[in-house]
Order: sequence, then C-alpha cells, then structure tokens
Amino acid sequence: MTGFDSIQVRFKNTKHIPSPFANTRQVPFVENYLEVLKAVVNDVKTEHFWFFSNFVDITDIDTDFIPEKHERSQIHVWYTTHKSGGLNKEGNVMLIPTEEFKKQMHNIRFLRDYKDINYHAHSTLFQRPIGKIYFKLGNPLEAYNNDASAFYYWMVNKDLKDLELPNFYPSFWDDEKLYCWGHTNDVMLVPGGKDIKQFHDIDRMVHFDLDYQSRQMDIIFISYDEPSASQRFSILKSKYPRAKWCKNVVGQTLAYMTAASMSETDYFFAVFPKLEILDSFKFDFQPNRLKNPCHYIFNCKNPVNGLEYGHGAVLLYNKELVMQTTNPGLDFTLSAPHDRVPILSAINHFNETPWLAWRTAFREVVKLKQSKPTVETNYRLKKWLNVAEGKNSEWCLRGANDAHEYYQKYHRDNEKLMLSYDFEWLKQHYESKYENTVR
Repeated sequence: MTGFDSIQVRFKNTKHIPSPFANTRQVPFVENYLEVLKAVVNDVKTEHFWFFSNFVDITDIDTDFIPEKHERSQIHVWYTTHKSGGLNKEGNVMLIPTEEFKKQMHNIRFLRDYKDINYHAHSTLFQRPIGKIYFKLGNPLEAYNNDASAFYYWMVNKDLKDLELPNFYPSFWDDEKLYCWGHTNDVMLVPGGKDIKQFHDIDRMVHFDLDYQSRQMDIIFISYDEPSASQRFSILKSKYPRAKWCKNVVGQTLAYMTAASMSETDYFFAVFPKLEILDSFKFDFQPNRLKNPCHYIFNCKNPVNGLEYGHGAVLLYNKELVMQTTNPGLDFTLSAPHDRVPILSAINHFNETPWLAWRTAFREVVKLKQSKPTVETNYRLKKWLNVAEGKNSEWCLRGANDAHEYYQKYHRDNEKLMLSYDFEWLKQHYESKYENTVR
C-alpha cells in the first residue's frame, strides 16, 4: 500500500466496514464532506491522502495507486457502477492532493467545483445498500418515526412494491436533503433521525421524474333519505365503476365510519346524493405524501345563493382519521386536520325538496355562526340569510334564519347546538315548526 495518510468518515447510524490501512484516522461525519475535510486537512502529513466512508469496502480498489505526474493536482474519485449499491458519481472514496486542496477549499462548495477531478468507475466496489421501508399512504410519517435509524433510507408507497427503485445514492458533498421521485412523491430517499412533524419540515428537497401508476382512491357514495340517491348513484357508477354505495345508515358519524370501512384504499372520495358531479372533476386527485394526514375539501357551487366553497362538496377522506373521529363537533370533516383544494367538484342541488333545503341551510348557518368570524365567513353568512333564488328558495331562507334565531338563543349551550348534527332531531324540529308542510 502507498504511504499516504488515510481518513475514514464514520456515519453513526450505519454498520461500520473496517479500513484496510493500518493507521487510519476516523472522524465523525458532520454536515457534509467539505466541512469534514476543512477540519482535518491541516493535520495531513503526506502529499496525498485517502478519504473514504465507513459504509464502503475499498479492498477492491488499488490502494497502491500513485497518480501520474500530470494527475497529481487532481482529486481522484472512485465510484461504484454496481446497481445494487446505487449510483453516485461524486463517490465516497477519494485520493486527494493535500496542498492543492488547501488552495481551493475556500472557493468551492461541492466536489464538482474543484478545478480538476478524475473519475474512476468501478464495477465491484461495494457500497452498503440503503435500506427500504414501505409506507401506508394514510400516514407515511408513521413509518418514518418507527424506523429512523439510518443516515438515509428509501421510503416507498406499499402499493408500489414491484417498482424498481432509481439507481441513486445521495451525495455527501451536498447538505442533507429529502429526495423525491414521481408525480406523487411515492418514492422518497429520506435522511434518518430527524425530529419532524411532516416531511415538508426537512429544509431542502430535490425532485426527480419517475414513471409509475398511482393507485386511484375509492369512491364511496353516502346517502340517507335523499330522493335522487338512486339516480345520482347510477350516473356516478356508470362513469366510475369503482364507486360503492353506503346507504341508510342512521347517524352521520356512523355513516362516515361505515363508508370508511367499505374503502380498500387509505383515502376515499365521499360523494353525496345532492351533488351533480362536474365533467371536469375526474376523481384523480392524490393526497400530499409530504404533509401530515388530513382530509381534503374541494369546492362546490351553490345554485341558490351563488356561493362557491367547500360546503357540500366532494371530499377526500383519510380513512384512519375518519375512524378516529368518534366525537366530532358540529362538522365531522372539520373535526380532524383538513386542507382545502380550490378545484370545483360539483353543483350542490340541496334544494330538491323543502325539507332538504331547510335542513341544509339550517345546519350550515349554525356552523358558520359557530366558526371564528372572518371577512369570508361573515360574507357567506350574509348570503345564506339574505339571498336565495330558484326551486325551494324560500325554504332555504327559512332554514337559514331559523338557524340564526336558534343560535342566538343557544349559542352558549353546546349540547343544544350539537342537536343540529342529528338528522332525526332536525326532522322533528322542522316538523314542529312547519307541521302542515308537505316534505
């Protein structure tokens, strides 16, 4: 072997491969290779020195290598071309010219910034493969929290178990990053040991293209007493054969949980009988893999007062969150983490009968009154109370104003307000006020 000094970088969360050199200095990995080199290069006593990581077996490399005269100012980099190890041309084994590196080190940031590099492809160089974990789409972070024990590891959606992973290995000349692949980020290379609440908390992210087929989310049609249920489900089923029907379940919470139990995917679209689904809405939205589990609320058009927001819209429910919401507030969806998606999903024909128009308006106004006052909520409330046109518009206004009166009377009594969540109580309340009305 050459008489060059040697430095081995130790990554604390990986199985150590011993150095073949007799007197190797071992140093901990901190930030990136450049910072490590800056900290140790002044202690090197030889013209060149070996610099390599403890997850690489360098016994297959010619450790007697001496650069030719015209190569002596070059950094020589050995990198594996063996697919099982993962490709990173910047490599984890280097022979570095000591004095030339000292001259350049304050003017470079990455290996590629160095003036002269000689890359050596190596077909048998062993580089410890990166571990792989499959995550559930319903909560990708759960897998991370249970297995954060390596400097990096692959995280792959469990629906893509047959997918061939990218031939890639992270560069440790770069600062720590989250690497993502594909249109839905179903393949991620994640730095381990991070105290994060969601993957977006990792400061730096790099995205690459990758072709794969994302699994479509189930569609569950949820009905109770709506007269158009059969007709609307038939239309939905004809366009989307994967749609399933959850019907006649008493109690909203139980209905949502029943729908969740029918879903074979970690998220499912909830569709309601009052909705005329727009042709532009394709049920192809995918949840964000990099954020915490949540429900997604699309927009919906109200034909009675012209409002367009999440009320009555198609929802993309996180199945686990649905099953955990055993004691919701006035609004089941808003009782769990949620996000709003500005995509118009449907027209809400809640005004098909006087009873449905009244019930829908009553429930929404109670919820708006209970929510934190903002310019937006105040605007919506004003519209519900004062604007209505078209079929059963008078029942929409009656429901809204009855709710306003009810809230004024019981706004400090949460049990009274929660009665508006119960369809059977609403029916009795409606009939007591309008007993001569044909529903």
